Amino acid sequence: MVSFMEIPIEHPVEEIKRLQRCVNDLVSILALPAMWTGGDPSHIGQTLIDSLASILTLDLVYVRLNEEVGGARIEMVRGARSAMPLAEEIGADLRHWFGDHPETWPPVVRCRIGDEDLSIAALPLGFHGRLGIIVTGAQRVDFPEQKERLLLTVAANQASIALREAQVLCDQRGLSNELDRRVAQRTLELAQANEDLRREIAERARARTQLAGENETPADGGVWPCARGRACGPLPLCRRHGG
Repeated sequence: MVSFMEIPIEHPVEEIKRLQRCVNDLVSILALPAMWTGGDPSHIGQTLIDSLASILTLDLVYVRLNEEVGGARIEMVRGARSAMPLAEEIGADLRHWFGDHPETWPPVVRCRIGDEDLSIAALPLGFHGRLGIIVTGAQRVDFPEQKERLLLTVAANQASIALREAQVLCDQRGLSNELDRRVAQRTLELAQANEDLRREIAERARARTQLAGENETPADGGVWPCARGRACGPLPLCRRHGG
């Protein structure tokens, strides 16, 4: 008969508090999609780095969204120091060190960002990082811990879904705008064609009226009374009788 011995926890109260904090942080991460509904990629990226920086103890949060998401590359960064390099500079350094394909980057690496040595953890957004990448860093050598890795993975998955939905919504808006533009253009063309048609009808009506006036004859078949009271032919003949 096999018996299992319970492993005693040295500090049960602290462990319970740690687990409660982990659950609370996880709930906060899972609530992010509600804030992203209907938002554009830039809003999703900014909310993501602000949330991660506030939930985790991080010295660096960098997000890059590829052209596939919003039509143009978006880079943003948040750091614990005000002298943090620009997002474009950090992105250039990361690509210089690790290449242009985030799926080939090491999951955790120690490198220097600005004037600080940081433990860097990179997570791709989307399949093989097609949508972008999240890079987080901390001065702690043991970063990321198991809890932090879990939260970062969930955040990356949630952001990937939200970015894909934002991409679909952006495409739908583009198609709707294009359809509205074509409808407006076609309506204008039809209005112009109707105006041209009305103008042509009016011109033809005036031409018929003018032509009818030129061809008008007397009601008695073209016989005009002459000066002597006799019925005679057209006016030139009547002049001869009068002479």
